[in-house]
Amino acid sequence: MSNGKGISRCRVRTATITLMATLFAIVFTLPLTETFGAEGRAKVLYFTRQQGFEHTPTKLQDDGTTVSGAALTKYCDARNIELVCTQDGRVFDGDIDQYDAFVFYTSGQLEAAHGSKNPTAHAISSDGIKKFFAAVKGGKGFVCIHSANVSSCSHKDDKGFDLYTKLVGGRFLLHANMQDAPVLIVSPVQLPWLKDKGDTYMAHEEWPTFTDYNPDMHVVLVQETAGMTGDCYNRPNYPSSWIRMEGQGRVAYSAFGHVDAFWQNDENVRKIGEMIEWTIRRFDMDTTPNFDIVTPLGNELHQPKTGKNQR
Repeated sequence: MSNGKGISRCRVRTATITLMATLFAIVFTLPLTETFGAEGRAKVLYFTRQQGFEHTPTKLQDDGTTVSGAALTKYCDARNIELVCTQDGRVFDGDIDQYDAFVFYTSGQLEAAHGSKNPTAHAISSDGIKKFFAAVKGGKGFVCIHSANVSSCSHKDDKGFDLYTKLVGGRFLLHANMQDAPVLIVSPVQLPWLKDKGDTYMAHEEWPTFTDYNPDMHVVLVQETAGMTGDCYNRPNYPSSWIRMEGQGRVAYSAFGHVDAFWQNDENVRKIGEMIEWTIRRFDMDTTPNFDIVTPLGNELHQPKTGKNQR
């Protein structure tokens, strides 16, 4: 179902349901390790407008859904979260107070009118960006997926630095070909999906590199660069996934999610889903800044500036 602004209700709700039936479904259909206490109904906006290179998990399918949107909907449905999917940035001009969190899988300049391969996709207005920033700072959650830190906006701080990049916590730089590579798991482990993985997690991904890190982040996963293929990885280890606070709002970034195959695996979707649940306060994590401790050379770029930049 969609409205005039191209918003799809990712979740189909029954007309009526008793409170007892809802509680029964939540308690008895989910493993106890994946429920995080007494949580009420939540509502999350998933925004996937891309410019230039279009990541296939965000490409609109014939039924109006996306691969990543369908996967996250399945995850959220099982956890009493309504996911609203859109590529229409005009939604930010409306009532965004109704959302508990925002999830971006975007690329390109958020306010640019052109560049999207989806003719129904629209940019976020300058006022919409301001409302979004204020909402997160006031306590709404924000999850940034894979290429969403390629995005930028026209709003700058007093030093001319992009406010969206500061919000996310780092800016995309380069990447090489998809490859198997390890990420180091920062202790103490806080995300539930990581708790049985030991010290290192190996995955096949298109691994982005970053610059302009916000040092107030709490690093969750560290990219181990030794042995990786590509000049852009000729640098010290750097943060790959992290969390931080923006005022009262919880912000999370994950480098995962480049291809459809990632989203077709429920365990992979859990990597993103748990970040969403953290930002809507289903569970807590320590956000004490640790960038200088676990990745003290994370902003150093030793490599020649070659590699792919197809975002």
